[in-house]
Amino acid sequence: MSRLIAALAALLLLPAAAHAEGGCEQWIAPALAEGPVTFGFLSADVATGRRACPRTEAGFGIQGGAIIETENFYGAVTAAGLLSGSLAVRPDLELFATLEALRFQFVQNATLTGTSMHLGQLTVGGTYMALTRGPFVLSPSVRLQLPTSFASPRTRTLGGEIGAAVLYRPTNRFEVHGYAGVDASMGLGAADPQPRAGFLVNVGTEYALCSGFAAVLDANVHFGHRAALDYVAPALGLRFRAGEHFGAELGASLPVLGAERALVIGGLKLTYRM
Repeated sequence: MSRLIAALAALLLLPAAAHAEGGCEQWIAPALAEGPVTFGFLSADVATGRRACPRTEAGFGIQGGAIIETENFYGAVTAAGLLSGSLAVRPDLELFATLEALRFQFVQNATLTGTSMHLGQLTVGGTYMALTRGPFVLSPSVRLQLPTSFASPRTRTLGGEIGAAVLYRPTNRFEVHGYAGVDASMGLGAADPQPRAGFLVNVGTEYALCSGFAAVLDANVHFGHRAALDYVAPALGLRFRAGEHFGAELGASLPVLGAERALVIGGLKLTYRM
């Protein structure tokens, strides 16, 4: 009888032990990327959402986009080399940064052609995992956009963003994530500062078919000046890992509604998880 009681007690305790592990701890592979697709329509990583779970990693990425308006005799192609990194200072606190180390732009209209290559924007910020309840995680974050870009010789751009990421991960293969944030920027210089404000909502899901491959599908909605719709843009990401530390992500975002002029934006990001 005592053995039967002990066996029943063990069976009853198994689910509790399984659910005791938080959502951030039970991802299927440490090197496999988490959270929203990180390729967006603004500078560096502004208004791309943040993951809820702190990580320590270094990354390199290439991002590009295009505007083609034949009716207006206008076209533009942009590309940027991105350096990124994050440091989990504590299990619940992450510091992060992204730099457009090199930004290239080619523009042509009916009569003129222009090409520029310069240092882009630098963003720095932090995420704090404020609430964990089993598979649910809530993490506020703040991000500062520093005036490092040389796109204009007489103007520098300063900005910031504040928001919160949420995560629901009931198993180690599947998650639902989201992010909501307010971003703002303004020019510094002799010209009109042209202040800008925006609001982003991101909702997405990620599923890992195995420990080496996962797919993520996001929906992004961004509002700008006077609550005008900037874009509604679905995003798709394919994520891979090689070994215990190396990861890669192919992603693209396509605006289907709103004032955003880009046809598509996408890129490749390689990371090393420490």
